[in-house]
Amino acid sequence: MMLMELLRLAEQSDVETREMQSRRLTARVMRARQREERRAEQALMDLAWSRLC
Repeated sequence: MMLMELLRLAEQSDVETREMQSRRLTARVMRARQREERRAEQALMDLAWSRLC
């Protein structure tokens, strides 16, 4: 019984680690998308200002 509990705890720990890595990757992708959107918005603003001048 004790061995099964240890195996279950080890498996649960592996699942939690994988979920945490997945969230970290998702956050990294989200930040990359936000940076890309900011750059695109800045490029559009620069273009608009250059046409005004």
